[in-house]
Amino acid sequence: MNISSISNVILDKTSSPVALQEALSSFVELCSEITGILPDPSFDAWAGDTLLGNGVAINSSAAAHCAIDYQRSATFIRGTYAAIETLKLRFPKAPLEVLYAGCGPFATLLLPILGKFSAGELRLNLLDIHQRSIDSVELLLTHFGLESHVVRTIREDACHYNHGQQLHLVVAETMQKSLEQEPQFAVTANLAPQLCPGGIFIPQRIDVAMCLADLNYERELFKQSTRLDQSVPDFDSLRHSIATVCTLTPENAASQIDTARHCADTGAIELRPITVTMPPAANTDRLDAALFTRIIVFEGYRLVDYESEITLPLKCHGLATLTEGTRYRVSYQLGSYPRFNFEYLDM
Repeated sequence: MNISSISNVILDKTSSPVALQEALSSFVELCSEITGILPDPSFDAWAGDTLLGNGVAINSSAAAHCAIDYQRSATFIRGTYAAIETLKLRFPKAPLEVLYAGCGPFATLLLPILGKFSAGELRLNLLDIHQRSIDSVELLLTHFGLESHVVRTIREDACHYNHGQQLHLVVAETMQKSLEQEPQFAVTANLAPQLCPGGIFIPQRIDVAMCLADLNYERELFKQSTRLDQSVPDFDSLRHSIATVCTLTPENAASQIDTARHCADTGAIELRPITVTMPPAANTDRLDAALFTRIIVFEGYRLVDYESEITLPLKCHGLATLTEGTRYRVSYQLGSYPRFNFEYLDM
């Protein structure tokens, strides 16, 4: 498949899961052949990762592997395309200033669809902290004949980058499930205020909820629905909801960080904590307390439970007991390895 055929399949909402998988696999194979960068699912014990003050910037091979998280890539690509079409209507006379932060070696969320736009419609800025990724995307732009587009590559830390002018669109998908490890929160807090009025930030919203759930049963249900090509089950009806422990939007990211405080017990900087109480539930020996991530990429383009690696549940290993009425203090900790922290509270 060539790059035009690949983009057509991805953007076609009637494409089957198999067709999407084949298209994205073809894209990754093409990019790997051209650049020599192979997807690495093992993350090779963090070899080549960059440890930032606000999270881990995964290496180029690990970032390439993210492209074959098929539903994730397709949903973000479709959402990005829809956002650009929306912005063209909002700003019909000006080229759109676009920043893709953490673009990785293949610029997966924009490169496949760049040919859908006329040269001069976009001023595209591709940012990554790894020189290997920057070199790779420059090679791909040349190979796919996209040099007529206005594209600038930038080697910077997205947590601190200042674009110097207002942006119409920011695309920043630098996250693992439950906002752990990678610097999505800090990147959003830094870049969202650089949008112009009417600009769009992708993703638009990330919610992390805490629930009691039978994770083994849920996984089997999801596998079964996938095998039978059925819709994703309504997992909410099977769970015992506890609380939404974090909501990240472009509008609230910076203010949440501004009000973050030092935690004397852990020594970490944390967002405003909440107190949660274990709900009544039967058969707690079969249940796990877990975090569930749901993502609004742009308007109707969304990722829900189990649809991608970044919406898989994360078991709360720090909870010692699930007894009804037990209380915990839950906080999202910033720093070099962002994560949720759980502290037992005496009754």
